[in-house]
Amino acid sequence: MSLLDSPRCPNCNSEIDLKDLWRLAPKSGRGSGLAGKIGVVCPVCGIKLRVLDGPMRLISVGLFILMACGAAAVGKLSRSFGNDRPILVCFIALYAAGFFIFQKSIPRLLRLRLLEEGEKAGFPLVMLAEELAAQRQAIADNPLIELAAESGRAWVCPKCHEENPGNFDECWKCQTWRTDENRDSGDPPAKVE
Repeated sequence: MSLLDSPRCPNCNSEIDLKDLWRLAPKSGRGSGLAGKIGVVCPVCGIKLRVLDGPMRLISVGLFILMACGAAAVGKLSRSFGNDRPILVCFIALYAAGFFIFQKSIPRLLRLRLLEEGEKAGFPLVMLAEELAAQRQAIADNPLIELAAESGRAWVCPKCHEENPGNFDECWKCQTWRTDENRDSGDPPAKVE
């Protein structure tokens, strides 16, 4: 198993995508790790798993040390060359690229283990599913909301290919705005902020 492979369920060995979990889970400090004990349910076997962010934290500390050493080396090089602008620009570009790649890789650096008996963990994705079920129930209970939901033709997001109800101008999954090709009328979406 490679370091950047998606984490696998220790019970059934299926890959589990943790991008949504990382996006929704509460973070500690400045978003550098998960706050508290966070869990996820395997979509294949249904077992509860604990998400571990230790490897990701170790890698972030290692990258910070590497960046500090790089900054010290840039300082020494700039004194010996006299013109430090090209060296500084290269260092900043490398740092920004490394930071971007690390941020995109975080969900793959998380690891999973079986939730031990009696161990408590928060399940942010399960709560989200329960909230969606409650919203669907509210729509089913209120015929006026149901009529509004059926008012437009369903459309498919051009970015993530998820189907969206006709009254949505923004994809519910990836928040991409609806394109004119997917629209019944030529009116631009009314962006509410």
